[in-house]
Amino acid sequence: MRMKRMVVGAVLFAVSLALCSAGRRTTQTLTNDLTKTLQEADHAAQTGDTQKAYTLSKKAFEEWEKDHQILCTFQPHSRLEVIDQTLATLPDLSKCDNPGQFESECARGETLARNLQESEFPLLQNIL
Repeated sequence: MRMKRMVVGAVLFAVSLALCSAGRRTTQTLTNDLTKTLQEADHAAQTGDTQKAYTLSKKAFEEWEKDHQILCTFQPHSRLEVIDQTLATLPDLSKCDNPGQFESECARGETLARNLQESEFPLLQNIL
């Protein structure tokens, strides 16, 4: 009986490790993609290509809507919603005459994505 409990415990531990690892990998991949798209949109805005900035910011938002569904499995909804709100404003901001605000929101989105990634690392600050 005691041996069965140990086997079940070991299996549950292995499953937990696999799920945590999959969550970290998924979060890292999806946020890297988002960061890359935001950097491209930011660069387009800096060079004055507002149409490309609009297209890329719209792409970032649409891809994030799909990614959000996946990340909900691994991340608290409140962290994801902040990124949702930032990305939702980008397409409209890309059309404004003030590119500085668009660029700062792109930077904010990148920072939020990085913070989401860092929250998955097994660091003391994340554990406590």
